[in-house]
Amino acid sequence: MGEFRRGFKIWCENIAYGFRRDLGLPKYGPLSPDALAQHLGITVWTPGDLPNFEKKHRDQLLIRDESSWSAVTLTLTEGRFIIVNSAHGATRRNNDLMHEIAHVVLEHEPAQMVTSPNGHMFLDNYSVQQEEEADWLAAALLAPRQAVINVLTANPDIKEAARCFAISESLMKMVIARNGIDRQLKSRRTYNRRVV
Repeated sequence: MGEFRRGFKIWCENIAYGFRRDLGLPKYGPLSPDALAQHLGITVWTPGDLPNFEKKHRDQLLIRDESSWSAVTLTLTEGRFIIVNSAHGATRRNNDLMHEIAHVVLEHEPAQMVTSPNGHMFLDNYSVQQEEEADWLAAALLAPRQAVINVLTANPDIKEAARCFAISESLMKMVIARNGIDRQLKSRRTYNRRVV
C-alpha cells in the first residue's frame, strides 16, 4: 500500500460522519451505499436496468463472466451512473458500490469508455494511488473506526459486527487490522482486567 497524503485517513473518517449527519443517520450507525448514491445524485443500475441492453450481453456479464467485474462508474451528459454487478452477494455489492462512490467523492478522473480501432470497448483504469484511496474511503464510509470500536466493545463477535454494517466479515477484519482496532481493544481489555 502506498502512502496517503497527510491527514487523508482522518479526513475519510470525518466525511463518513458528515454524510451520516447530512442523511439524518446516527453518527455511529450503518450507512447504505444506495442512500449515499441517491444523496449525491448518482444513479445506480445493474445490467438488468440498462435500457436496450441485449440479453446475450447481460448473460455474458452476469452468468458466463460474472467474476470478471464488480462495478463501473460512467459520466454521461445525463449524469453520473454506477453499474453494479447484481450477480454478486449483498455485502460485496455494498463494498463495490461504496468504492465507486468513493472515487466520485474524491473527484478521481472517472473511467472512460474507449473504443479500439476494431470496435471493441474497454475501460481505462484508475491509478494505483487512486484505487488505494478509494478502498480506504469506502471502508471508512461503510464502517468508520470509532463506530467499529463501539460495536466491538458492546459485542466482540466480528461476524455480528460485519452484519451490523452490512459488510463482509473479511472487510470487517481488514478495517479492524488496518486501523489498529484489534490492538486498542486488546489493550483496553488488559487494562480493565488489571483495574478490576
